[in-house]
Amino acid sequence: MLGSIPSAIWIAKLAKGKDFDIRNYGSKNAGLTNTFRVLGWKPALPVVFMDLLKGFFGPFIAIQMCKAQVAAGGADYSSWVPLVAGLLVILGHSFTCFAGFRGGKGVLAALGVFLAINPITVLIAFGVWILLTFTTKYVSVGSIGGCAVLALLGAYGYLAGNVFGTYYFEPINLGQMILCVVVGVFIIIKHKANIKRLMNGTENGFGKKRRG
Repeated sequence: MLGSIPSAIWIAKLAKGKDFDIRNYGSKNAGLTNTFRVLGWKPALPVVFMDLLKGFFGPFIAIQMCKAQVAAGGADYSSWVPLVAGLLVILGHSFTCFAGFRGGKGVLAALGVFLAINPITVLIAFGVWILLTFTTKYVSVGSIGGCAVLALLGAYGYLAGNVFGTYYFEPINLGQMILCVVVGVFIIIKHKANIKRLMNGTENGFGKKRRG
């Protein structure tokens, strides 16, 4: 059950007590940034590893199971089973029934998922996240920009290899392209409150004096 709950929720409870809910403090989000702001770097650090590993191992295990089935002479479902596993991990993280369907935005879980499925593509998107986050001082800007790049690279990677016949860093099939676009758009939509605060000039950035 803990694997279905965003790690920020139960790590915060371990740090502050069983009645403490990170979603009642700060930005009220069950994610890394809010954990860092409310509780500091020590509780935030395991959130990074737990959410990344959660995202990674879902599709990774599915990939290994598909390989084992092929080796045993069975059908090859590797073109779609790991993708479904990855999507379910992200949805389960964001809408977990074990925490009132109020999970995290899924950025770290998605990074873990794509590290198992399209590692080069997601590392480029992660590089954009780093660049935007540290130049603007807004984690939300980095997350939105990184997800937009993930979606665009997924579409371009598929078109490059299957339509244009040009080079791309790694092969991307139709299902992977759809997953990149769907997950990228989904996480951007999950940031709608951040987008509204950015437009209003009330978003809190790290390294800046907190507003409100």
